[in-house]
Amino acid sequence: MIGIGLVKRTLLVAIALLLATAVTASPGCSSTEEPGKWLEGCRKAVDNYVAGGGYLHIKQEVEYGLETTEGSFQQKIAIEGDDIFPERQAYEYHEAISSSQLPGQAQENSFSYLTLDGGRTAYVKGEQLSTQLEVVGWVHYTPPEGQNRYFDYPKLMEGLTSAAVKVEWVGYEDVDGIRCAHLLYAMNGQELLDLRMQEDPTLQEKFQGIDLNEFLGDLQVEIWIRESDDLPQRVIMDQALSVENSVSSTTRFLMLFSGYGEGPPILIEQPAFYSEAG
Repeated sequence: MIGIGLVKRTLLVAIALLLATAVTASPGCSSTEEPGKWLEGCRKAVDNYVAGGGYLHIKQEVEYGLETTEGSFQQKIAIEGDDIFPERQAYEYHEAISSSQLPGQAQENSFSYLTLDGGRTAYVKGEQLSTQLEVVGWVHYTPPEGQNRYFDYPKLMEGLTSAAVKVEWVGYEDVDGIRCAHLLYAMNGQELLDLRMQEDPTLQEKFQGIDLNEFLGDLQVEIWIRESDDLPQRVIMDQALSVENSVSSTTRFLMLFSGYGEGPPILIEQPAFYSEAG
């Protein structure tokens, strides 16, 4: 039987690797026979867009399901907000967790997040936070190491478009009325680690002795890239694993990007009233 500690470790390893891999646009790619060129063009287009101080609207949904001999666990996360590059970001976060061991007792958590400096410091507000700190409204704080909630769009797309893998061409598809090139590739646990080690060489030591192919299984990545300017419109990542026939899990990350070339509908500014975290 798999202990709860191993279950948590599996989830943490998966999330750590998946999430950490994170104006003038280049002309659209034309060759369907070289899908890798689409990834290269997308990477350059993202860099140019961010460098130009563009605006971006982001929606992200995460669904995680875990089945063990002791019961099941489900987690759903929804994030929606805005980026004003290079460093301003604001979003709304909602999470719901349920378990077969606690039927009818789903746990929920919602909060608002805002940063003006790329996540080095942030303002947050939420019901749970107010209860814990006995304050009302925004709280200004410096995130402790490992708890940065900043969504790093260029870093994510750098990782997804730099993977040294075989990329498959799926075809042209419309996403929200926009013609996109649909690409598909898969990575195993070791390839995920190799990709992340390009940014953080200490990961090899951190995950020493762990068979990542067993813990993570294969990760399938799908990217829809806009034909007109090479910018990403949608990303889906699916992962499934089974450990010792006692634990199985599925994870799906969905990301939708919009607002390219538009002005921000709201300004992301320091809240008028806030408390300093103690």
